Amino acid sequence: MDENGEVKGKCEADPRTLDFVARIRDDEKPDMVVLSGDQVNGDTAPDVQTAIFKIADLFIGHNIPYAAIFGNHDDEGPRATHLSREAQMSLLSSMPYSLAQPGPPEVDGVGNYYVEVLASSPSHHPALTLYFLDTHSYSPDEHQYRGYDWIKPTQIAWFKNTANKLKKKNDKYSRIHMNLAFIHIPLPEYAMDGNIFAGGDFREPSTAPGFNSHFYEALKDSGVVAVGCGHDHVNDNCALRPELKKRSAEGQEKREEKPALGDKMTIDDPAPVKSGLGPWMCYAGGSGFGGYAGYGGYHRRVRVWEVDTNRGSITTWTRLECCGKDKEKRHNELIIVDGGSVVAPQPV
Repeated sequence: MDENGEVKGKCEADPRTLDFVARIRDDEKPDMVVLSGDQVNGDTAPDVQTAIFKIADLFIGHNIPYAAIFGNHDDEGPRATHLSREAQMSLLSSMPYSLAQPGPPEVDGVGNYYVEVLASSPSHHPALTLYFLDTHSYSPDEHQYRGYDWIKPTQIAWFKNTANKLKKKNDKYSRIHMNLAFIHIPLPEYAMDGNIFAGGDFREPSTAPGFNSHFYEALKDSGVVAVGCGHDHVNDNCALRPELKKRSAEGQEKREEKPALGDKMTIDDPAPVKSGLGPWMCYAGGSGFGGYAGYGGYHRRVRVWEVDTNRGSITTWTRLECCGKDKEKRHNELIIVDGGSVVAPQPV
């Protein structure tokens, strides 16, 4: 489309994106797929419903469960073609093999929910919990915090309460239980000084929100071992915060004096309360041809997560759309969790 929204020639973005994802689906044979936001470019999509049907058909036809969260572009666009998050989630959650849910109405956002994955047969108990949260769209206070929105206090409270309840249940039955989380917009901690970066590219500055609501602390305290995000299309690296000692009582008191809603992002702020590593913070990289990504030798890609619930391990890598033998192999493969615990980078 041109600057006036007029279609100029045949659009090749959708067919190329669908072909790429279908190829990786057939190669990797996933047990589940996570759509991490910006499935639809709402500002240019002439028919949002049809776009969603195209995406879902990739998985429905192969009996693959899929979960979805929203990005900042999904519900953009003129009123004539705009479809709200609520309407999109209503559609998604009603489709075959979809695990997407709108989430509790009292919690900010649309699409705050979790999915439990059972351990290998004959067990009937969960070995893995996946949390999905809405990172909203643009900052509600551009004057003070430019850029993008952040995880809200109601979401953090919901996550903590849910994680605590599930932990009590899972501790009774699971030798090793792992938790992962998926969001669209990265947390401020994704780009903090001192991070250990492993695998992949970091080709654009992180566009994390300028306001830090300290959701990272909640993730760490609740035992989440990895969090995946999208948003920054040409970033596909993983990062780990350095191991930190527990803060003193005096330090904790100082933290509690800060405003309840969080504070401005401080790049060198050691946010975690617990000592030890984790969680890993991984970008997925951009997969769609309807958005930017194809420059500087960077090719569209997807992230694959391989979870071994018996060993309590997670290995992750990316797959590329182009070119030659690069299309066939795993890129930047890393073991990030072993024995149920976060580990320092271990290239495979």
